[in-house]
Amino acid sequence: MQIVSRPPVCEHVLELVDWFEQPRKFILVLERPTSCMDLYDYCETMGGKLNEAMARVIMLQVVLAVRHCRDRGVIHRDIKVENLLVQTDTLNVKLIDFGCGDLLREKLFRDFAGTTEFSPPEWVLDGKYQGRKATIWSLGVLLFGLVNGDLPFRKEAEIIRGRLRFKRGISKECRDLVRWCLKQDPLKRPVLEQILLHDWLSDRARP
Repeated sequence: MQIVSRPPVCEHVLELVDWFEQPRKFILVLERPTSCMDLYDYCETMGGKLNEAMARVIMLQVVLAVRHCRDRGVIHRDIKVENLLVQTDTLNVKLIDFGCGDLLREKLFRDFAGTTEFSPPEWVLDGKYQGRKATIWSLGVLLFGLVNGDLPFRKEAEIIRGRLRFKRGISKECRDLVRWCLKQDPLKRPVLEQILLHDWLSDRARP
């Protein structure tokens, strides 16, 4: 967290204000946003899922947070609704809990840290993954869950199969972005900049 909290900071990443070392432990002093709850609880208050307009506002901030981490050479490795704080009065989002985080590297990761339902198929099949591509997969899982009300995969066999069942009413643009992020072949997934330019996140997709 120290790396991602160095100036200039990102408003969408929870800031580490200070830290202290004590025998056998560290004490972290973290930013404390007001009027906030984690995104899981917020979705529950909204009936279990979000409409696309709200999901778009949140996803844009999440992608910007992830880009900030990437630019600082950090990978979060556990992007999910429980690790995102939402300020209920503004819909401002902050990425939290870097307990599974690591330094980003081009070499393949051979250990999985995070939540099983968000693990990419290359990890399930081969026991290794490229950090940037696995991050894009997790963003696809997150977006699917926000608009669909449930995660796309619960078991490893479902991750490998990659079959997506969208509920009615979800726009073509949104489905297209989810499918792109959840490509079985990691080389066919978008990079963060392509996500930011996608029709669903741009003005062209807004009512």
